[in-house]
Amino acid sequence: MGGVPEGRGRGRTGVQSRGEGVSSRRILEETDMKFHILAAAAIAGLASTPLLAQPAANPPSTRAEMQQSIQTRFAARDANHDGFLTPDELGENGAMMITRMDADHDGKISLAEATAASLARFDAADTNHDGVLSPEERAAAMAAMGQPAPAAQPAPPATPQPH
Repeated sequence: MGGVPEGRGRGRTGVQSRGEGVSSRRILEETDMKFHILAAAAIAGLASTPLLAQPAANPPSTRAEMQQSIQTRFAARDANHDGFLTPDELGENGAMMITRMDADHDGKISLAEATAASLARFDAADTNHDGVLSPEERAAAMAAMGQPAPAAQPAPPATPQPH
């Protein structure tokens, strides 16, 4: 038995393997960190990263804008136009995104799954539930994830109102 409790530190053969569990724990920690970074980007309106081809100049502030942004990014990533995103279409972090967003565990992400995951993050950031992410809500969501607040967007110039 070698002093190692049954089921702990032993491989399939029953022989203790060095560091078993350490690397998988590290991978999980790295995956969690990457997910938080990606989620922060989504909340900042930059989307759920791999779905995004280019950072948005003006991140979506309303729930409707976020939905439209998700659909646009999804269509851009769906290279074969089959209605699903695969790890290959999602790029470097594709496998991680499949793990996080694939609700039905079929190995790919549908538009419904992408929408549900992204809008859930938007709704969590929208603390007053008015369907709009204020700069304060966006900054608070970023801070909660340990990310710096996004740079303030300059206000558009006021258009003169007819008298």
